[in-house]
Amino acid sequence: MDLFYSFPQDYTLLAGASALILVLYCLSSIPKTAKHRTVPEASGAWPIVGHFNLFRGSDLPHITLAAMATKYGPMFTVRLGVHRVLVVHSWQVVKEIFTTHDVIISSRPKFLAAKILGYNYGMFGYTPYGQYWREMRRIISLELLSSHRLEQLKHVPISELDNSIKNLYELWREKRDDHGKVLVEMKKWFGEFNMNVILRLVAGKRYSGATTGEETSTEEVEEMKRSREVMRNFFHFLGLFVVADALPFLGWLDLGGHEKAMKKVAQEIDSMAGKWLQEHRSKRKSDEGFEEKDFMDVLISAVETEGLTDYDSDTIIKSTAMVLIASSADTTTVMLTWTLSLLLNNPHTLKKAQEELDNVVGRDRPVNESDITNLVYIQAIVKETLRLYPAGRLGGQRIFSEDCTVAGYRIPKGTWLLVNVWKLQQDPEIWSHPSEFRPERFMDDDHKHVDVKGAHFELIPFGAGRRSCPGVALALQQLNLVLATLLQHFDISTPGGAPVDMAETSGLTNAKASPLEAGIVILDNYNAMHAHSAQRASLNRKKLWRHNWWKKMGTTPTLPIYVPIIVDYKITFVLHIINIKRSKRGKNRTPPQAKGAWPIIGHLHLLGGPELTHKVLGDMADKHGPIFTIKLGVHQALVVSNGDIAKDCFTTNDKAFASRPKAAAIELMAYNYAMFGFAPYGEYWQKLRKIIMLEVLSQRRVELLQHVRVSELRASIKDIYETWVHNKKCNNLDMVKVDMSQWLGNFVLNILVRINSGKRFTTNDEEGVRFQMVVKKYFELLGTFVVSDYIPYLKWLDMGGYKKEMKQTGKELDIFFEGWLKERRIEIGSAQKLEGSQVFIDVLINILQGASDGEFAGLDHDTIIKSTCQQLLTAGLDTTVVTLTWALSLLLNNPKALETAQHEIDEHVGKDRLVEESDMNNLIYLDAIIKETLRLYPAGPLSVPHESIEDCVVGGYNIPKGTHLLVNLRKMHRDPNVWSNPNDFQPERFLNSKKDIDVKGKHYELLPFGSGRRMCPGVPFALQALRLTLASLIQQFTLKRPSNELVDMSENLGLTSTKATSLEVLLAPRLSYNMYQ
Repeated sequence: MDLFYSFPQDYTLLAGASALILVLYCLSSIPKTAKHRTVPEASGAWPIVGHFNLFRGSDLPHITLAAMATKYGPMFTVRLGVHRVLVVHSWQVVKEIFTTHDVIISSRPKFLAAKILGYNYGMFGYTPYGQYWREMRRIISLELLSSHRLEQLKHVPISELDNSIKNLYELWREKRDDHGKVLVEMKKWFGEFNMNVILRLVAGKRYSGATTGEETSTEEVEEMKRSREVMRNFFHFLGLFVVADALPFLGWLDLGGHEKAMKKVAQEIDSMAGKWLQEHRSKRKSDEGFEEKDFMDVLISAVETEGLTDYDSDTIIKSTAMVLIASSADTTTVMLTWTLSLLLNNPHTLKKAQEELDNVVGRDRPVNESDITNLVYIQAIVKETLRLYPAGRLGGQRIFSEDCTVAGYRIPKGTWLLVNVWKLQQDPEIWSHPSEFRPERFMDDDHKHVDVKGAHFELIPFGAGRRSCPGVALALQQLNLVLATLLQHFDISTPGGAPVDMAETSGLTNAKASPLEAGIVILDNYNAMHAHSAQRASLNRKKLWRHNWWKKMGTTPTLPIYVPIIVDYKITFVLHIINIKRSKRGKNRTPPQAKGAWPIIGHLHLLGGPELTHKVLGDMADKHGPIFTIKLGVHQALVVSNGDIAKDCFTTNDKAFASRPKAAAIELMAYNYAMFGFAPYGEYWQKLRKIIMLEVLSQRRVELLQHVRVSELRASIKDIYETWVHNKKCNNLDMVKVDMSQWLGNFVLNILVRINSGKRFTTNDEEGVRFQMVVKKYFELLGTFVVSDYIPYLKWLDMGGYKKEMKQTGKELDIFFEGWLKERRIEIGSAQKLEGSQVFIDVLINILQGASDGEFAGLDHDTIIKSTCQQLLTAGLDTTVVTLTWALSLLLNNPKALETAQHEIDEHVGKDRLVEESDMNNLIYLDAIIKETLRLYPAGPLSVPHESIEDCVVGGYNIPKGTHLLVNLRKMHRDPNVWSNPNDFQPERFLNSKKDIDVKGKHYELLPFGSGRRMCPGVPFALQALRLTLASLIQQFTLKRPSNELVDMSENLGLTSTKATSLEVLLAPRLSYNMYQ
């Protein structure tokens, strides 16, 4: 349809224009979603248009959705523009929806076509659930379709079937070939028969031809032509889904001119229906003995008597008449076409059905409605056709009128419902050989009691609940009788014996894509049956009720009003709205996508509020499982919260996830990705990683730098002691309050600056103060949201001026490292002096002095040295300070653990000497404290992001190239399936059940430093610094909280889990005076 071709082009312009506005939301504090479990959302949604792009392939929508079900399970959601749609493939879930929640799900989504062509939702099938719908349902059930009314009108379908059979006979007699066959396009034959029936029932009109034996005037012929044209346009636009249906805020646009065209067709339909209504009213006035002859007559009486106030009586009558026609237009034709197609492709079944007819009815009289009960095999054929080819492949398009819970999932008000009837009715757990045509299944013990009336939820071709098709009984009788009549009167075969093409169209109903041409041969007994039929037709129409057309229909016969099917089939058009040429998606499973994504920005708005990112992602994991995806702008991110899945990422798929995503902060402050921790995976990174592991951070180098750690630690502790002495003298207080956050920051910074450059900042050193300020700014900007990181086509935009600040900070950092590099080169002087130096800059100069510039991806040596030293300093600074701060905080809030640690040190070291690195192997409780701190408060609660450089499979899910990987360490480290009392500080766990677990990347339930080839290379150095610092503080000082209140454990937003407030501690020396000198 034209809409499919115009929509994407027009909308792309709108999307681009809207991008900036939508992006602004990601910086806002958005209320978080409820804690309820939500249905997984299919991945692959695009900004604004949602999942429309997934339905543009050659597969029909019901097949695409069925394939999604193999990935996401029998219940998931997709987004169609701004609307969320619940897609269900399970009969158990369907049963719950249409029983427990039937009232809640009894309304319909609103569409522009239903508004314009449906008399502003006055059409019964499209009106929202409420008082008006209930009143109209009552009128249709008790007045239009009462048994008395159908008795009066039963001559219509009888005479139309007789007439159509006779037309076939006349065609055969005139045009049969030498083999006695005539080729008939049966889809057209079924269609004209059905339209004639419904138009006569509703308005006393005909769609085509004339009743045998009657003449048709020229005026009537012209009216039929006009009616056919108007009805074709009506059916076309009634099923059209326009841009505004998916994106209501574009309702003022008429892209493609569809709204204008709909209004024109609506005028034509209203004019036609108005003319019919006027004719009926005129007859009522002119005929004193007037009798109601069709539904329009009945509606005039019923509506005017009821006095409904929602719409005027003319609107109600016209809209109801048109919905009766529209709802029955295609569905019976579709079902009869598929039934005959299946029989032609299964001639043994066709033959068996004819044998049943011969046995039950014989060949001396035509089959009639009273015979259907005994034709069990023909009934089974109809059921099997409805199972394989339901007219509504995607049935049950409803809208939830209030919040509810389905199968344990929270479904919000306004969610659309879509039941994939086709998939449900081919469930291999219910149906053996589900894709095969086997009518016999409905005659065996397993399925013989299964009917199609909505009570058996594994077979619901007519829907279920209060808005299901109200004409099931008559529909089945008509299907069975038409099929039986054809098979009794004719031998039917395909031209040349070729199989019937079973391809389907994407349209309002499940129509056969190509015509159904069949060779018709009249059986020898036709004339005798025809005579019987002629005698029946000659009876007075007012007395035809004595015959048995309705006898077997029960006491409440109903018309085949297929409103649910025609309404539900609008979804087929919805799913084909986007015309984008793209390759078909693979058949591999993809992880569930978290709900709540917005157009363009994806899930960023959910991460922009006051709640910590790892906490938000942890809540998502509770809903979607330990592996799911989110959309970060244009990027898909895989979020992992389980050790086993993390192991899969960092072992089997370690190389696939060995790269890093790009970010403005890294480009502008990290020497354009020269910093090895953020460099893309490749030759440059591999060479530099080798240098760092074997030379810069080797175990030997860590040992050689021990004196730096020890000297800085003792100098910093001496500062605390001298502050205590001063406080004791001045204030006569036994304990001094120290801001340990600041103390730890200064101490660790001095260690890292010394081992990188050989320099040391003294107290109030001007250069040191400036460097600390720049480093602080660096960390702030490193965790800042930059729009272009997630929406690259807005790279030209510097919202908030962050890029400008990053450039400035990058320059300031470079000034420091450039100055240090020059100083080292001057100080080195000779190669002999360089050989013995342990300063990182010196080590790197020594290694690179023999290498060419081209050996490292074209980067000059100075850039490599500066970027590497900046990485080593910044990576070590924040994380070490953060971990030590949390360790002290936990100990202060758990004084028994602090007392145990002090007792251990006193026992193994004593108070006569200071603890040393060589003592660490004996301090197992101290080591357990470090592990437990890293478990509860990993410095990076989310691992540094990885990016997949190739397609891979993780946890059985297909992960495409370019996916970002986020391991939620905080969630994983507190997994109750792995850790008992996971939120409690219990170092003892690492002395008992978890004593063999370390933090070096091989135990995947505890990965504070990451794992795989891109894990932190400085683990040995970090562990030595953490253990010695904490042990020294515990040994040398009594540590207490400033008040009885527990230490505030709240965290800041950022890349590292810094403590939100400063850690103030009361300290007093525990050792003798000389230990601090």
